[in-house]
Amino acid sequence: MTEDLTSIDGVGPAIAEQLREAGFETVADVEGATVDELADVHMLGESSAEAILEGNDEPHGGRDSTFTDELARRAISAAEKGKSQAGIEREVGVGDRTIFGDDGWIDQEFTFVDEDGEQRQFSRALRRARGRGEDDWIHQGRDEDGDSSFAKFMLASSYDYKKTEKREVTGDGGGPVQVTFEEEVVETPWEPDEGGE
Repeated sequence: MTEDLTSIDGVGPAIAEQLREAGFETVADVEGATVDELADVHMLGESSAEAILEGNDEPHGGRDSTFTDELARRAISAAEKGKSQAGIEREVGVGDRTIFGDDGWIDQEFTFVDEDGEQRQFSRALRRARGRGEDDWIHQGRDEDGDSSFAKFMLASSYDYKKTEKREVTGDGGGPVQVTFEEEVVETPWEPDEGGE
């Protein structure tokens, strides 16, 4: 039975999941591990492993965030252009899922100074910018002169739009179609193989 590893000081839900995936199912498993064994777990380093084993829930290093005002402005600009989440991260020059992954920038309380010198909350500004980019794709998809198939692709792949179709079926002369459902129980008796027991 797995225990709630988040009861260990310094272990949040994401780290607990990585520990479980690495085979640490109980608090005793974690407490009985060496620093090297814990440091090998994805998302943990040596200083984090030491802090967990010492029961220290104070911040203990890890990599500093790459978040800067300039990168925030670049992300906002890319989002307004309707780029996908991966495209925004490429434009900004950060690793996959740095902005949109679990505990990524969008989930943090980061603020930045925009081009007008105003202090803004990053997650709110990015969501609004993505909304403007989404709106542009919607308009392009409806534009007779635009590339509607690419716009639909971008909406489906970047904004979780789903293709739906409505079909109306009519009978002869435009009348209703009669549908009949029949249920039939088919028995399939078991017969032993010949020569077998």
